[in-house]
Amino acid sequence: MGKMQRTKGGNGEREVVNILKKAGIPAKRISMMETGNIDKGDLLIAGCWKAQVKIGKQVPKFYYDAFTPEDKFVFARRDRKEWLITMRLDMFTEIFG
Repeated sequence: MGKMQRTKGGNGEREVVNILKKAGIPAKRISMMETGNIDKGDLLIAGCWKAQVKIGKQVPKFYYDAFTPEDKFVFARRDRKEWLITMRLDMFTEIFG
């Protein structure tokens, strides 16, 4: 991964942390180096939930296409995989804030 991608990823992580903190949700960035490669994740939310932050062209457009103004969540599952739930950030902060 190049320096530009690392910088963009770090900026995205800091942006999400700041949004969550404004909503009263404790969040911090974590790094695999400081956890001895044990914790895999970008963020630690409320001291117990790990989360990944993805930003850029690798985020599938269909996530955005799937939401209508009335939708709160999108449930998705690839064949023979587990279900995933996607929600808007404002919904997440409303639930957990």
